[in-house]
Amino acid sequence: MNPAGGLHVVMDSGAPADRSDYTSLVVIHGYVGHGGEYCSALGVSYRKLIPLANSFKVRVILLNRRDYPGATPYTPQERAVLLSVPEDPPTGNGEILTVRQKLEKFMRDRAKELYESLQALVSERGLPPASDTGGIILAGGSLGSAWMLALLRHVAEFPANTECDLRTYVRRVVLWDPSNLVMGYPVPASQDSYNPLFSSPELTHEARGGAFLHWITSYFTHGETVDTLERRDPDKTPPSTLTYLTEDERAAALYFPPGLPGGSDFVLLHAGAAYGLYDVLRQGALFLPTSERSSLDETLSVGDAWQDVEVRLVWADRSFWEGPYVAHAMRREMAEARKEGKAMRNITLLRFRGANHVAHWDHPEGTLQAFLADLEDCEKPGL
Repeated sequence: MNPAGGLHVVMDSGAPADRSDYTSLVVIHGYVGHGGEYCSALGVSYRKLIPLANSFKVRVILLNRRDYPGATPYTPQERAVLLSVPEDPPTGNGEILTVRQKLEKFMRDRAKELYESLQALVSERGLPPASDTGGIILAGGSLGSAWMLALLRHVAEFPANTECDLRTYVRRVVLWDPSNLVMGYPVPASQDSYNPLFSSPELTHEARGGAFLHWITSYFTHGETVDTLERRDPDKTPPSTLTYLTEDERAAALYFPPGLPGGSDFVLLHAGAAYGLYDVLRQGALFLPTSERSSLDETLSVGDAWQDVEVRLVWADRSFWEGPYVAHAMRREMAEARKEGKAMRNITLLRFRGANHVAHWDHPEGTLQAFLADLEDCEKPGL
């Protein structure tokens, strides 16, 4: 079914047995490539979390984003916003800003849809409010983290429903192994920024997509510094998760159209990086709104910004290099922000040891543990 907001509930484990006060884990999927064409991971790729929900005393709800099976397709008008983005960014700063503002508006609309979907889930399914054992943990995997950033950036603009004030329900937002591209962290030109999706122009789209999927589902051994991250070559053992998925499992977990060239995710991923969208989303999400920022942005009203909600980066330390890179970059950014006295959210980091980018498939128990872990198990960057 589709709650208000147009997202689709793929699976719902239901309330855990004999519990009225429980945590609801709501998961938004990401983007991957496969089979000679780009494609995107459905919420069902997280389905291994469902049978574990009762033993963890949680409720797990998997959502498909719009443009995916069961969810509301984008309208021609919404699609036109993405299709109007020039493939090659213009040289003028004014033109770049105009296009970026279009993309920002597109993501603000997606944030409002997610907000309304959460309200509907609370109202229609009776999810418990936030407490030590109750409330909503909202997680976005990979590209899905951009939806988390957009929601946090814009949540103060959305009206609270008198019947369902989400500030009393959401207690944590999880960014699950996002890439540096999705987080808007640039890589210095002196460093290797290899990614087969962008770094292999000699390959066809078909070959690039296959190489990318194999690469991001592999395991890597990294050092403890940015300079010792393995940027290219995966470990031979264990092999890529992709190698042991059955055809039925691949068919259930993957969906092609949004990730094809010209598809909504394809355009958003590439254009968002080219026009600086993700840097804007990250800064608006991690740092609390201020009156100064409001004066620069007519659409921003400083209402309830969920300033007490924890924002947790869960990073897999055997993922492709971009995930660990984000952890290093966020530590550095938070340390600098604290020195400058910037108002920021309650941000934590949790290292998922031994995990790759699709640990929700390879290590579903560990994935739940990482999403649900107590604050005491996390790192507080900048302190």
